[in-house]
Amino acid sequence: MPVLRKAFPRVGDQGDEPATRPNLGPTLADYARNFVAQRTPVVRKAQAHDYRRHLLRYVVPILGHGLLAELRPSDVRGLQAELLSRGLSVKYVKNIISGSFRAMVQQAKVDEVVTRDVFTGLQWPRWRPPEPDPFTSEERSRILEWFRTRTYGLPGRGVQRRPHQPFFVYVHLLFWSGMRPSEASGLWVGDLDLKRNRLHVQRSRHLYDDGAPKTLSADRWVELFPETVRLLRDLQPLHVTPETSAFTTMRGQPIEPKTFSDHWYDCLRALGIRVRGLYSTKDTFVTTALQKGVKIAWLETQTGVNYATLRRHYGKWMPIEGESELRHFAGVDPTLFKGPECVRSRRVTDTFSKKRRDFSDLEMRGGGLEPPRVLPH
Repeated sequence: MPVLRKAFPRVGDQGDEPATRPNLGPTLADYARNFVAQRTPVVRKAQAHDYRRHLLRYVVPILGHGLLAELRPSDVRGLQAELLSRGLSVKYVKNIISGSFRAMVQQAKVDEVVTRDVFTGLQWPRWRPPEPDPFTSEERSRILEWFRTRTYGLPGRGVQRRPHQPFFVYVHLLFWSGMRPSEASGLWVGDLDLKRNRLHVQRSRHLYDDGAPKTLSADRWVELFPETVRLLRDLQPLHVTPETSAFTTMRGQPIEPKTFSDHWYDCLRALGIRVRGLYSTKDTFVTTALQKGVKIAWLETQTGVNYATLRRHYGKWMPIEGESELRHFAGVDPTLFKGPECVRSRRVTDTFSKKRRDFSDLEMRGGGLEPPRVLPH
């Protein structure tokens, strides 16, 4: 970690400089290094990693030689153009500039080193985030069966190979809870309330370290299916403490989502399933829930994702409610309801309305997301 420097003087402060040479503050490079050093102990490890990588690898080499107090909007636009010209994605460049760099400049304003809005007039190319990519029910069953029966060479036991149950239960939980991989990896035994068929998400594991959940709403209680509860109960060893990791590798260490991806991709390739990331397990849960007609408010609590985000990413799986209001136009022109398209639309809406009635009064444990019992998933 860089050595913390003394607080930077405000623009115009004289300090120890001669009166004829006003102190204009630090260079952008000096301030960026100090900012990273100051923020590292107080933010999540993943965020500190992003600050270090974004600022020191991308911003400092381009703008670091100039005085931070003299930074102009044109400099920020030039930084944006340079990074985009290198072939970096719009999303990644936006994370650098509107995320890490903006956070540093905000701190510089508090320190009275920067006195203007250097991000004014900044525009971005249109960027469309990748759509959710869920697995089919058949693909989900095949993946779970692969992890249930897959054997691994255990450390220190020569050629002996055995299934590793924590890997299977880990993937099962991801498919049937709506949790993020980092949240499942951060679970401790003390977070499991198996008597009430639920668990508490209160940390997230990333870069081999446990930290706070991704968002405030991510700190939540998650309901579990009876089959999931059974698997979690059978997984626990006899001697544990509340701080014992719920899911461990073959060496007894907590599962790290990034390194677990090696096993994940091995599974998809072996089964001939189109390769996609581990996060698609969450997509599978959410789209299944929407297709089964669960209440959106419950889904928000279960997944820690607010309604606006669910609508933005999973809107095409949501029931179409507005079309039913077309019935109010029946008296305006009778010919409007003679076409087959209106009939189909009305039927689709009625089907979704019936699904909401069928599932809205059911408890989670016996509701429409109950996994099949043929396989232990």
